[in-house]
Amino acid sequence: MQAIKDFVFNPERKIIKEFVCDGCGELVQQTEMIIPIGPLKGEKTIADYGCKCEDIQLVKETMEQAKKNRIKRLHRIFDHNSLINKSLKTATFRTYKPPTSDLGNAKIKLMEYAKEFKKDESSNLLLVGDYGVGKSHLAVAITKELMQKGVTCLFLSVPKLLTKIRQTYSGNTGFNEADILNLIESVDLFVLDDLGTEYTNLRKDDDNWTHTKLFEVLDSRSGKPTIYTTNLTGEQLKEKVNSRNLSRMMDGTEVIEVEGPDYRMRGFRK
Repeated sequence: MQAIKDFVFNPERKIIKEFVCDGCGELVQQTEMIIPIGPLKGEKTIADYGCKCEDIQLVKETMEQAKKNRIKRLHRIFDHNSLINKSLKTATFRTYKPPTSDLGNAKIKLMEYAKEFKKDESSNLLLVGDYGVGKSHLAVAITKELMQKGVTCLFLSVPKLLTKIRQTYSGNTGFNEADILNLIESVDLFVLDDLGTEYTNLRKDDDNWTHTKLFEVLDSRSGKPTIYTTNLTGEQLKEKVNSRNLSRMMDGTEVIEVEGPDYRMRGFRK
């Protein structure tokens, strides 16, 4: 890049044309001038001044790196390894062996989702099916596929999420509730697993607290890619999470049925 100071006071400097840059929207002057110093002294050169594209790109890259560093820090704080059950740590698309064609089709759809994923588009999924059909396995597989491409992801079951939030109230965790919500809001893809299981045997005051926390999580993900899994039907889910939360959750969400025999019991079949 040529130094502007070399030309500002150059009497031979002449503006050839002006135009608005398509990238940054700034007014750009295309200038012809005589190089005043150096080995090319006396030669003509043409340069554009006023374009901010490089500056904008540098700011974007700096902000993106800062975001990734913040997410890494929060992952460390929350001990990310404890957020996924041991049985899911090896879960990938390759290790998922669908026993039926329906589950095979569900796997293909989710592989396509990972392939076409765009973090700036709100493409939400709700994986619905009975226990043990592989919903969580496939959701984890999506996050692993995307993280290899530099996409930031977080997988949390609802019970563990609520437990993490409750733990902050003791003041001895090294993180607070705002840190948890910031992490959820910051990642490119968030997976909320086992939606509805958190409502078993709750007192009414706990039920209200859970509804409130769930709404805060859903609200923080508004317009951002999110995957939900549940073994409940639509009516059961509405009853468990309440109408407001279900409405927020279903905004822009595609339902994918993951139906079949219990995947975890496959070793007992003859």
